[in-house]
Amino acid sequence: MNVLQVNTVYPGGSTGRIVAEIAAYTAAQPDSRAVVAFGIGEPARMNNLLAVRIGDPTERKFHAVIRKLLDAEGYGSIHATQQLIRLCEENHVDVVHLHNLHGCYLNLKRWFRYLAQADIPVIWTLHDCWPLTGHCAHFAYCGCDKWKTQCGRCPQQRSYPECIGLDGSRRNYRLKKRLFTGLKNMTLVLPCRWLQEIVRDSFLQSVPTRVIYNGVDTERFRPETSDLRARYGLENKRVLLSVASDWTDRKGLPELLRLAEMLNDPYRIVIVGLPADRIKTLPPNVLGIEKTASVDLLRAWYGTADCFVNPTLEDTMPLVNLEALACGTPLAVFDTGGCPEAVTDACGIVVEKGNIQKLAEAVRQICESGAFHPEACTARAKRFSMENTLRAYFEFYREVSQ
Repeated sequence: MNVLQVNTVYPGGSTGRIVAEIAAYTAAQPDSRAVVAFGIGEPARMNNLLAVRIGDPTERKFHAVIRKLLDAEGYGSIHATQQLIRLCEENHVDVVHLHNLHGCYLNLKRWFRYLAQADIPVIWTLHDCWPLTGHCAHFAYCGCDKWKTQCGRCPQQRSYPECIGLDGSRRNYRLKKRLFTGLKNMTLVLPCRWLQEIVRDSFLQSVPTRVIYNGVDTERFRPETSDLRARYGLENKRVLLSVASDWTDRKGLPELLRLAEMLNDPYRIVIVGLPADRIKTLPPNVLGIEKTASVDLLRAWYGTADCFVNPTLEDTMPLVNLEALACGTPLAVFDTGGCPEAVTDACGIVVEKGNIQKLAEAVRQICESGAFHPEACTARAKRFSMENTLRAYFEFYREVSQ
């Protein structure tokens, strides 16, 4: 069985890491071969694994220009798409597994017309809401629900994928609806039940769906002790941790700073993923740490914290929540996207989105009640283990390819 995965990036980034894990697992199975096509990253080869970067920098730059001026994500990259089609044919692919198709590396018309003609089983994992809107990747923060009927006059033209020119959201919506509902043999995989419900209210409602949660590597993320408290003067403090790769307002940075105003000593908030210039402006009871790709450092911070706080206002199924649980740290989260699906009464508290007072109360309850034990957190994390996720995908490959 030959499986082709398609994603913007590989092997870096959150989706790139997921693709890499699935590819490695697939390549290790008997009589299976993994092929990865991507727009950004470095080609790689190993036993039963072929990774190919499609397109070239010049073509991607042109695609980026028409996206920015004409709101034309998915209208360029003809040469790259032809490469992808040849890759699919030459490797006699049995299953196509799509991930993020935005990122200026793929021509939607050519690719979906080919898939319809080839009649290859397609699995599409939705990591955001872009496939069902005329422009944006997320709409919860701005409260827009045009995606339920028909997009137009988009209120988020300047959001990713950014456009400073013509509004093409209505045109894009119609194109996506026609292309994405035109495959007879496609199943959508959602990383949480929240996104599954969103899909059921969209033009993709007739496409079969299945929930497979993103997996956390419970071998790499596990409880451990460290010297971080001593190193940063956090002895005898209640340490609240937040982690993000890009701290925008949508991720809840202003809410975190408001939380810091409400919490007195001995509480300290540690925010991982901030740029150096932003760290300099933080209040005294907030410690900023620059962005890191080090699993060892992240694991140490997760293990140091008394509570992991995720104030995100727009998300699907944040992996940082699962990483914290795997390290034995309870969660205090907003009722955002799939965040509540990671939480039980034994391992955390979910509060109304944007309610800082309730978030502060949840943090105090977690840190002071003694009712939230590391064992309950790690037990919950096993429900979302990477092994379970990889096995579910591979079994699904076999199911659709028969």
